[in-house]
Amino acid sequence: MWPGTNTNKHLPIGVDLGSSSLKVAQIERTQSGLALLGAGSVEIPHEYRNDRAAIFDFQSGSIHKLLKTGEFKGRKAVLSLPASSTFIMQIKVPAALSTHLDDAVKNELRDKLTYPVEDAVIRHCLVGNVYGGGEEMQELFVVAAMRSEVDAYIDASHRAGLKVVGIDIEACAIVECFARLLRGGSDESSVTLFIDIGWLTTQIVLAHGRRIAFARNLPVGGRALDQGVADALKIPIEQACRIRMKMLQEQKNSAAEDDLFRILDDKIAEITDEITRCMRYHESIFTDRHIERVIFVGGQAHNSRLCEAIAKRLNLPAQIGDPMTGISWPEKGSFGGGADSRQPLPAWAVAIGLSLSTEVTPFGGVIGEGEPAEQNAMA
Repeated sequence: MWPGTNTNKHLPIGVDLGSSSLKVAQIERTQSGLALLGAGSVEIPHEYRNDRAAIFDFQSGSIHKLLKTGEFKGRKAVLSLPASSTFIMQIKVPAALSTHLDDAVKNELRDKLTYPVEDAVIRHCLVGNVYGGGEEMQELFVVAAMRSEVDAYIDASHRAGLKVVGIDIEACAIVECFARLLRGGSDESSVTLFIDIGWLTTQIVLAHGRRIAFARNLPVGGRALDQGVADALKIPIEQACRIRMKMLQEQKNSAAEDDLFRILDDKIAEITDEITRCMRYHESIFTDRHIERVIFVGGQAHNSRLCEAIAKRLNLPAQIGDPMTGISWPEKGSFGGGADSRQPLPAWAVAIGLSLSTEVTPFGGVIGEGEPAEQNAMA
């Protein structure tokens, strides 16, 4: 229950600026808990996905249309940058440099970014103190994005009629989405592996309770799976995508699907090998912390067989995450293009997490009311 009031409190609109789709969602707090106010999504046409200018125009127009057709309240919004537009890494710096961390982080990124570090918006947060070579070090979680792209996404959102009050990254929004489900105690110290399988990338996020301990973007996702099918069958990638999506929707475990997954075995092994490397890095830093479970999110996580194949290789208990757990649905029982309330909705984790990100902001996603996002978010 929201304390001290008898009226509903609507939270900001979460805007998930994905690589293959755009999603907006808004949550409100009511006397009985959390409820969905509105949600909507639109797929980004394939011909726009490699054209930044076209994407910005498409997103601006699409956001405007979605806001007009949905039950949204207000225009305050929290955005997430697409995983493909963010650079994420872990770095270690001597603890003695704690008063000069900004300079130390920039020096670490100078040769790793594909653009000048002076053109980047950079944020970092402390993961913990570790020891290396007999010296105490600080483990930092670092994110960078091109300032021009950040400005372009903000501008597109403003043109759509939104007031941007915060910018976050997908990894933080995912953790925020599920943090409210922690019971405290042992849950706060538990280690959860989130695997967000998107169209362009797969994000690996390791969280200690509500805090991110590790994150990485892998340059392989649904498009790479489609390319694997296209190469094996010698067909255009668009046709391969249609074949894979049709089987995903049917979920029949047919002989044809068995053949498809034999084709994809190498790609799935590639993804799993990269995830395993991330897990080993985490274990080398946090020797007393063991991963307890895997939660799959993202658009590709609707394919339960794909998730199962990865989980078996990792040898960890796993589930498909449902960001709508504990959130009341609209009376009509569906949203976002007719989603089924009886099925998990892993693709909506980022949008829901962004709307909820006013309380726990591990990456400082939300800024104070009235402060311009251009100057404060991810600055």
